[in-house]
Amino acid sequence: MAQKVTVGTSSTYTDGAFHTTSAYIVDAPVSELDKVLHEIYVGIQDKPTKNLKWLWKNLGHHSNVEDDVVLSERGFSFDPRTSSYLLKLGLAMHKGDKPMLFNVEGKLRESTTGGKKNVLLTVTKKIKILNSASFSLTSVPQAGGKSLILVKSDMAFGWFFNMFFTESRYRSIMEWRIQGLTMNVKKRVEGDTSPNY
Repeated sequence: MAQKVTVGTSSTYTDGAFHTTSAYIVDAPVSELDKVLHEIYVGIQDKPTKNLKWLWKNLGHHSNVEDDVVLSERGFSFDPRTSSYLLKLGLAMHKGDKPMLFNVEGKLRESTTGGKKNVLLTVTKKIKILNSASFSLTSVPQAGGKSLILVKSDMAFGWFFNMFFTESRYRSIMEWRIQGLTMNVKKRVEGDTSPNY
C-alpha cells in the first residue's frame, strides 16, 4: 500500500536537535529508486566524493549566504564486517578560511523492510562540533508505478555550533543542501541529463 508523506522539505528544532524531512515523488517505479539507493550505499564505502559526484552536485556553496559553512571530505574508510565508518572531515566557518579537521565515527547500514529500502548513516561517537546525528534515505512505493524518495536528518550540534546554528542559519546552510541532495536522487532515478544536473 502506498504511504502518504507530505511532499517538500521542512525542518524543526526540538529537544536540542534539528530535524529535517525532505520527500519528493519520483516518476519511476520503486525498483529503480532502490537501485540508486544501493548505488549510494556502495559508493559511500570507498571515496564517496569521487564515486558519487552526481549526489553532491550543486551542494557546495550557497551564493546567497555570506557566512556559509564549507565542508570537505579528507578521507573515508569503511569496515563491512562491523558496518563502521571513519570520516575525516574538514570544516571552515567561511569560504577561504583554514579548515578545522575532525574524525567522525559511525555506522553505515542498508536494509529492506516492508517493501522499503533504507540506507542509514549514524554518528556513534560525540565530537566537539556534533553531539549526535543520523541521516537516512528511504524508498517508498507509490500508486501508478511511481515512488517517493524520503530523506530524514537529525543533528544535535555541540554547544559552540549550537549557538551559531540558529534556525534561520540552519535552513540557509543545511536544509537547502538536504533538499538539493534529495532532488539529485530524484533526477538520477528519472534519468535527468540536463546541463544543470
